[in-house]
Amino acid sequence: MENEKDLASPNYGSAVSGVVGSVAMANAARTGPKWLRYFLYACIAITLLLTGVGIIGKVGSIGSIPACDAQTTRDTLSDLNKQNKFSATKYNFIKQVSASDSETICTANLALSGGGTVEYDYRIFKEGSAVKVLIREIRR
Repeated sequence: MENEKDLASPNYGSAVSGVVGSVAMANAARTGPKWLRYFLYACIAITLLLTGVGIIGKVGSIGSIPACDAQTTRDTLSDLNKQNKFSATKYNFIKQVSASDSETICTANLALSGGGTVEYDYRIFKEGSAVKVLIREIRR
């Protein structure tokens, strides 16, 4: 049974979408009335600003211990669930049990597709420069 995995990397798809959307708005702003160009330029500036803030947030969190229910943690747990052959449909709950600077202990309860639930404790911790997730105890 596979119980440990490196934390999934952040998803930068929304940043790419923001840049692509800005380019599309810039192309649309080249034609049309003057008021529309200024409006689209304002939208481009807002979109690029928000995209930049999102990228800075994701890059700034690299190497830090994420929350129990953060998207990168959920992605990593999903990979572990597949490796452990848990056919989960959703999380009933995810809660933090304890936290320190070096690790976070959490509990997750999954609804299984065939009915029933599985609950497990997991640990998010740093090992060298990598952040890892370790499933410690599984209760069916």
